[in-house]
Amino acid sequence: MKPDLEKAISMVISTGKVKLGYNAVLKSISSGKVKTAIISNNLPLKLKRILIRNCNLSQVPIIQYEKNGFDLGAVCGRPHLVSALVILDPGNSKILDYLQ
Repeated sequence: MKPDLEKAISMVISTGKVKLGYNAVLKSISSGKVKTAIISNNLPLKLKRILIRNCNLSQVPIIQYEKNGFDLGAVCGRPHLVSALVILDPGNSKILDYLQ
């Protein structure tokens, strides 16, 4: 993981447009407006496979966040677990530079 991925995620949260949570991510992916998806490393395998399959079908790139959902939630400024999020507008961040 590049060291400032967390800074880029924080910048997207404050200046861009995102949707948090697995269900919101699944609904957003099919809209065609998603720039990228970010998933935590502790997303259950079954859910991760479904999300990855939907991203591949919709040609949405995925960024694997190497920490757990609680850490991702903290980066997003939330006091709870965030297993996945999608970026609709990157705002002033360089988050799209992290695409594989």
